[in-house]
Amino acid sequence: MSPNAPLYIAVVLYACASLVTLISLVRREQILQRFSFLVAIGGFIAHTIWIGIICTRTQHPPLTNLPEACAFIAWTLMAIEIGVYLRYRIHAASFFVYPLVVLLLSITAIVREPFAHLEPSLRSNLFLAHLLFTTVGVAGLLIALIFALLYRLQERSIKSKSRGAFYDWIPSLQMCDLLSYRSLAIGFSLYTIGIVTGALWSYRTNAGVLSLLRAKELGALVAWMLFAILLQSYLNGTFRTQKNVIISAAAFLSIVVAILGIHRV
Repeated sequence: MSPNAPLYIAVVLYACASLVTLISLVRREQILQRFSFLVAIGGFIAHTIWIGIICTRTQHPPLTNLPEACAFIAWTLMAIEIGVYLRYRIHAASFFVYPLVVLLLSITAIVREPFAHLEPSLRSNLFLAHLLFTTVGVAGLLIALIFALLYRLQERSIKSKSRGAFYDWIPSLQMCDLLSYRSLAIGFSLYTIGIVTGALWSYRTNAGVLSLLRAKELGALVAWMLFAILLQSYLNGTFRTQKNVIISAAAFLSIVVAILGIHRV
């Protein structure tokens, strides 16, 4: 069997889970959400097996090129989504998490690169810490944006006194606010550690200032600044302004640029 078979199985299962989840917007039946969750769990198991294959064959975490990074971010998103569901029984985030995971894994499947060992110059605990903290931080920040979006959708439904398609699935405004803030705070902290360790590694390897001018690094730094603004707005109570909607969208685009800017580290 091809070592990439679990990857393709995961993509198919996640896509099926996404489809069933979207159908539940129309049918509004709990059983559809439960079924999609079970299908997503199957995809997550296949996903985990594929990541295990990468680690076994290459002797390093799946973080060193675009396909691997997309796959690991997708895996972390699903792990957080599963954890949130088991802890709070919240289905709403799946409407955005499942399709995003499908998109990221599709990039992995399309851009697929051969399994390769790390170059000797990259065998550094500092370098691996940079990749790990940055990737997990990105996943946390994306979850924060999703719950911030759910907050606004629910707030709009309440103000307009109309039951939109998401109304029955989105938790209370207080819960959305809490999960968005916690995800943002944790994700930003991990992301910051990742950037700092990356800067230290770059200094140790004499990579130079020019390495910061690539799309990946520029996107990461811009995203960090925008998420810092969002976190500060949470702390001073101004997060729900229209300006922060634009900042959130810009932060998401910056993250996308940083991810797509990865070729091979």
